[in-house]
Amino acid sequence: MNFRITLSIFLLSLIFCSASTQAASKPTRPNVIFICADDHAAYVTGAYGNKIVRTPNIDRLAEAGIRFDRAYSSAPICSASRAAFITGRYPRTVGVTQLRTPLPESETTLAEVLKQAGYDTAAIGKTHFNSGLKHGYDILINHPQHRQWLKQKGKKPLPPGVEVLPKWRPFRDPARIWLNSMYVPFGLMDEDMPGTYFAHRAADFIEKKRDRPFFLFISFYEPHSPFHFPVEYAGRHDPGKFPVPKVGPDDDNQIPAVFRDLTDAEKQRITAAYYTSTEFMDKNVGLVLDALQRSGKIDNTLVIYIGDHGYMLGHHGRFEKHCSFEQANRAPLLLSYPGKIAAGRHTDAFAQFIDIMPTVLDFCGLA
Repeated sequence: MNFRITLSIFLLSLIFCSASTQAASKPTRPNVIFICADDHAAYVTGAYGNKIVRTPNIDRLAEAGIRFDRAYSSAPICSASRAAFITGRYPRTVGVTQLRTPLPESETTLAEVLKQAGYDTAAIGKTHFNSGLKHGYDILINHPQHRQWLKQKGKKPLPPGVEVLPKWRPFRDPARIWLNSMYVPFGLMDEDMPGTYFAHRAADFIEKKRDRPFFLFISFYEPHSPFHFPVEYAGRHDPGKFPVPKVGPDDDNQIPAVFRDLTDAEKQRITAAYYTSTEFMDKNVGLVLDALQRSGKIDNTLVIYIGDHGYMLGHHGRFEKHCSFEQANRAPLLLSYPGKIAAGRHTDAFAQFIDIMPTVLDFCGLA
């Protein structure tokens, strides 16, 4: 028997109510909120034991459900990982193995299955489909809608003398610039940031009155480099308090040249920027969770939180994913569903993100 299928059955029998039991006791299918953060490593999360980063909203989601301590992406690159968890199939099977590879129209996504079952569907924020197609989502909201909204609204003025990030030019500028070793904010106030806009649009979708269940995929761009955070978040951390990971002798000849000239002080400021961006993202996760609480739908909603893969903050001399080290592949995986998943649980069972789609369908009573 396939090991992964055996493990899925084990976890479902141990932790979750079976789909048949749910269908018999509660004919109304659950809403599903799938929250994804870009490049969020598990080790930079309070719920996973980090004592420096402040992630109270992700932590409360962990307290309300189950935390997977050994969850791994299917690939340490955005497009491939996302194609896998939204289809339940390995990147090599889907054919999405590089950053710009489009998700094939022939692939069946979680959104398509749920839409066919009568769900209202929306994707807000980053999808990385690269295809120009909706792939089962009724609503798609991303940067174009944010830019239009901000143009109509007008930007809130910045305080005088604030240094902000230059245009992001990865691998064209030196790494110290595109990795934000300056530890400076994006050039917007919190209320104008894309992540905050996405969180509010997600809240609108959740709180909308409807007669059908909904599936919401809300995906934040943080904490991906250059680690965006608003002006109000500047200086939240003292970079000097972050230790620089030791590089072993086996790493030396494998460190990409682009990272070799980073000083320890620059590495510390890069790490501080990543932590600050993570905290900004967590604030926006809180806006989504607060909307769910206000909506009165929390008791019939499955909430999933993941990072699309991990990220390396100086580990093995690298600031990236793109490789098979633990920090690049292990990511947070949290599930909450009141009455169906016991609160405050955690497991060290091995979990892969391709298991998310079939698990969601089990909860929804769908094949």
